[in-house]
Amino acid sequence: MMGKLAKTLTLGAIFGFIAGLLFAPKKGEESRKTVGEVIEKGKEKINEIKGSFKKEE
Repeated sequence: MMGKLAKTLTLGAIFGFIAGLLFAPKKGEESRKTVGEVIEKGKEKINEIKGSFKKEE
């Protein structure tokens, strides 16, 4: 239960951050680069969360 909540909150934060970047007044190239970096960091964080839950089982 708590793991699912943490995962949902993390994904929500990542998507919210990406949406904020897309609506920020930057050049398109800068925004795409920033979004790509955020997605990579998000993937790493999700993998960390998955790993911590596997250890708890």
